[in-house]
Amino acid sequence: MNKDYLVDISEELGFTSDTLYLMNISKRSVEEMSFKIVETSLSFLHHQGASSFGKIITMFDGYNDIKDEVYEIKEVRKWVKGLFQRYPYFLYFINYSLDSHITLLSCVSDIAAVYTGGETLSPKEYETLGINPLIDIEPKQWTIILSEDLYLQMKKALIDYGQHMNDFIGAAETIKMINAVTTNKVGSKK
Repeated sequence: MNKDYLVDISEELGFTSDTLYLMNISKRSVEEMSFKIVETSLSFLHHQGASSFGKIITMFDGYNDIKDEVYEIKEVRKWVKGLFQRYPYFLYFINYSLDSHITLLSCVSDIAAVYTGGETLSPKEYETLGINPLIDIEPKQWTIILSEDLYLQMKKALIDYGQHMNDFIGAAETIKMINAVTTNKVGSKK
């Protein structure tokens, strides 16, 4: 494995085919509705062409002391909606390995959740108890209900971006992923 397997994209280190980039979105960016990190990152990734497909993992920093899931935090939902308004093709860049795509889609959708196991704790509480929530906790199951309007907007933007980047496969894979993890609500205008 490349030693630069996951690097902070704000550092814009050299691009290699094995590199995944972490886009760490700060609480301050969310509160201020700032998309500077996204603009800078996308400028960098646009220059990489089709090899930028699936290269980003997103994280929201500054919410480790609350129990809510990211998609339950009102200001994060608002920020992600703003992200997709500006960049409806953004999911093209998301790597599926750590569920960033599910987190982002959950923030712009209606959610039907099925909770299993015990009460959700905050990341700090899990750390204090020595529990790794990625391994030791049974994952929640939920249905992501994406509005038809947003789905169609994303689909069109992804097709256009795929044509622009000459990467029809990456765009098609992203659309296929959206279809696989969401349920479209016909007639929804959210």
